[in-house]
Amino acid sequence: MNMNRIACTLAAAALAAICVAAPVAAQPNPDKKPNLVFGVVSDLHVRLSPDRASLVPSYNVDTFEKALRWYDAQGIDALVVAGDMADSGLVRELKAVADAWFGVFPGDKAADGRHVERLFVFGNHDALGMVMAKAKRVFPDREERRRETIEGDPQKAWRDCFGEDFAPYYSRTVKGYRFFCSHWEPGVHHDAKGETASAGCVAAFAGEMAKCDPGKPFFYVQHPHPGRTLYVNGGWGHDDGSAVSLLSRFPQAIAFSGHSHEPVTDERALWRGAFTSIGTGSLRYLSASHHVWSLDEPAGYENGVCQAPKRNASTFDAPKMMPSELSRNDIRVGLLVSVYDDRVVVKRREFLSGLDLGEDWVLPIPARPTSFAERAAKSAPPQFPEGATLAAKVVKAMTRGVKDPPVEPVEKPALRLDFPAATQGGHAIEYEIAVEGDEGKRFSTRICAIGGLYPPGHPKSAQPERAIIALDRLPAGAKTAIVTPLDSFGNRGRSLKADLAM
Repeated sequence: MNMNRIACTLAAAALAAICVAAPVAAQPNPDKKPNLVFGVVSDLHVRLSPDRASLVPSYNVDTFEKALRWYDAQGIDALVVAGDMADSGLVRELKAVADAWFGVFPGDKAADGRHVERLFVFGNHDALGMVMAKAKRVFPDREERRRETIEGDPQKAWRDCFGEDFAPYYSRTVKGYRFFCSHWEPGVHHDAKGETASAGCVAAFAGEMAKCDPGKPFFYVQHPHPGRTLYVNGGWGHDDGSAVSLLSRFPQAIAFSGHSHEPVTDERALWRGAFTSIGTGSLRYLSASHHVWSLDEPAGYENGVCQAPKRNASTFDAPKMMPSELSRNDIRVGLLVSVYDDRVVVKRREFLSGLDLGEDWVLPIPARPTSFAERAAKSAPPQFPEGATLAAKVVKAMTRGVKDPPVEPVEKPALRLDFPAATQGGHAIEYEIAVEGDEGKRFSTRICAIGGLYPPGHPKSAQPERAIIALDRLPAGAKTAIVTPLDSFGNRGRSLKADLAM
């Protein structure tokens, strides 16, 4: 079966109701140890320098090694890497990842001698080195580049790095639990219909999955998110529905995927409908830049990038006065999964600070589908601290401009709004910025809550927020500025208002 040809109607039927798992109050036996513990990371993006002798300092293996040491201390039985290990798709980058792994787990063994299963899959960066601009800069000659890319000979690359044969998809059993893993197929460029895992894995896995105990979870790993499960309001990085058509037959299935780099502080990184889908965040350049709150709002966040095709950047991004800096942060995240008889517990971890990114997700066994709407109804909206105020000021600022097609930045009068982070109640993911003018006219846009990307308790989680909007985008007779915090589900906290003298 070719996954690129799976009927879209299968995915649509499977996703008739978009659901997410609601955390439930866990009542663990403190003396009961989990049956299985494993780590999950994705998007390492290790990058070789143009000198060919070293890694780019900001894209090295340091964080991966730190994560591995933490996972070792947690007593993991396996580690999942959900793709994009080699940023340029080069064998030397993959070798750096393998060396880091074997440096902490020599021979796939932990310090106490236990075996730790290696469950790694390729993402698009690993699989498509021949078209990666970064690979072209390091190896300009095409034939040399083919020899140096994973895509050129994936069998040899995998064997040289990990000492085992490469299979486009495979399954493993760890302490009685099944894992099904599918690589992004080397050299396969997906069309506009969507991204997939390796061709053939759906047919191959379906029979094996049907034999699994329906009362016991099994796990599926691929790089792109199963179609339209996570960050559903326009989030980027989903497949064409192939995984959904497979996994929707098995309520006990739990899928892990990366690719989008979206934050796991967003509660929609966890979805539980016909099966469970979990986004892993990323170990490099976590970003909400691609996120958009509505498919009808292609402009995206003022401090993000537009969702429209690149050719429309001049329309949507050039007028913005806030830089797109959502990927320039120091947040490196992963998951720790503990499996018990009656539940699966997912810890969200930030490795640089050593802090958890929120309360653990607790998934009951057997699965209990819960819709986004149900979970939203149980969530407290984010709130500004008592006594918080909104400061409004007219300043001169530069528009962003864009390089392609070229639009030069322009200095213009702008409205600058300064306000504290909404750190009370629920977790703020974004802020709505509104300005009311004459005759009931209203301007509205949103910014990503920068503090909302960080773990609670991190100094940057409470940093003041700022919005800057060109005056010529505001309605005539602008009178009132309004800032409202929102959580992942759109729950709205109390607004801050400021009168404008303009």
